[in-house]
Amino acid sequence: MEDKEKNIVKEGDGYGRVLKYLGIFGGAQGLSILLNMLRTKIASTLLGVAGQSVIALSNRTIQMFSDATGLSLSFSAIRALSDAYENADEAVVERCVKVVRSVALFTGLVGMVLMLIVTPYISDWIFEDSSAYYSGRFLALSPVVFFMAVSNGEIAILRGIRQLNKVAVYSVATSVISLLVAVPLYFFVGVGGVFPAIFATAFLQMSVLLYFSLPLYAYRVAPFSFALLREGIDIVKMGAGFIFSSIFSSFALWLICALLSDIGDGKSAGLFNTAIVMITMLPGVLFAALDSEYYPRLSGAVENVALRNRMINEQVEVQLLVQSPLLVAFMVAMPLLVPLFYDGEFMPAVSMAQIALMGMFMRTMTYPISFLTLAKSDTLLFVFLESMYNLLLVALVVAGYVTKGFVGVGAGIALAHTLDFLLVYGMLKFRYGLRLSGNAAKYFFMQLPLFIAMATVVVGGFSDRLYWTMGAICTLFSLLLSIYFLKKQTVLPDTFRRLYKKISRKFKK
Repeated sequence: MEDKEKNIVKEGDGYGRVLKYLGIFGGAQGLSILLNMLRTKIASTLLGVAGQSVIALSNRTIQMFSDATGLSLSFSAIRALSDAYENADEAVVERCVKVVRSVALFTGLVGMVLMLIVTPYISDWIFEDSSAYYSGRFLALSPVVFFMAVSNGEIAILRGIRQLNKVAVYSVATSVISLLVAVPLYFFVGVGGVFPAIFATAFLQMSVLLYFSLPLYAYRVAPFSFALLREGIDIVKMGAGFIFSSIFSSFALWLICALLSDIGDGKSAGLFNTAIVMITMLPGVLFAALDSEYYPRLSGAVENVALRNRMINEQVEVQLLVQSPLLVAFMVAMPLLVPLFYDGEFMPAVSMAQIALMGMFMRTMTYPISFLTLAKSDTLLFVFLESMYNLLLVALVVAGYVTKGFVGVGAGIALAHTLDFLLVYGMLKFRYGLRLSGNAAKYFFMQLPLFIAMATVVVGGFSDRLYWTMGAICTLFSLLLSIYFLKKQTVLPDTFRRLYKKISRKFKK
């Protein structure tokens, strides 16, 4: 046990590893996001806010059924596959792959049938008088749940057997496929093209994954074998907490879209979805490494309190230092970014997204520490914390919309993330002895006033000159703080010195 922990320290110690994987997993994710934003820009121009609302409701409905029945295979099966790949012979790995694929096929069929049964009722509630038009089209999307289940199984296999380069290529390929399929359909068919675009994109994305995985392991399944499915339950129950989290999150976002569409007009859900996409775009890139690299490493050190606390604090500190200046800059530039990626109709989403970005700042601390409950396999606590967050999110977003419109929605998102951090940290500190480092607290409280200052300017409706001046000052100050503290870490001066030497040698030539 001691040798194992020493290896963990040697491999995972310090900021260098964290920064390395931020780059590796974030690069492909960043390119994917840029392609998705290009598609969204074209879609918003061709379909308008009402069309974006249809896209949002369709995707949220599909995701809700996928999460409810899919057992989050893309995450929950990774540990079992990884253990088999590292410690067992090829026959055991092939058996594990067969189990995962069988579970994926079975859950995909269940999810598809469930969506076929429930969709007419959902359509009647959301679309009311237009239900006759949308109901059949929603029903035609039910196979997408099946495609997503198969895809999630293949992603778990590729991650589990360390084919991360193929996963990175897939993430870019899916965005290219979505762009090439959706844009022509939106252009020629209009809003009606949303449904075939979603269907075709999901099918092609599944096909790309099978293209990568089938040469490695032939497609053998037994989806109705009780013995195999029982093995599958044993595999995925390790990620049961993450499964419930995905279900709660998916349902909460779908419920918010449905309620805003019901309370407001046909554009409210589209504007909310626009804000969610904008505020999660940047953190999504920088959180990309945590599922694939940080979680397995934390699981290996979970019984060593000092070591696991240090790992968690390294993640929190790096996320705070890297994300803070980017989030401030994002907050300042939002009036330029929304028209760039969307259409003029989406400008009401600007202030909503700006205020909500304060919630993403809180999430830079919440997200890394929340993995501790998963690593400890404390499913009940994880489910409780996730359910509380999603209840807070739905209640505060709807209350914010009713009282202050879209600015209130942004404030509701920010407040939900703030309360979520206080609850998560308080529970983990009491239960597991988690302690955030003095550096983490220092970095947080030095950056927090900059977010508050920008939020004040946004809500106060000051002149453009004051807005951009204040924005430039806050962004620059946040960046200088992060650079100063990152340079104090041992890995960065060495990196800068090597870069300086390379540049010097080129000039000497």
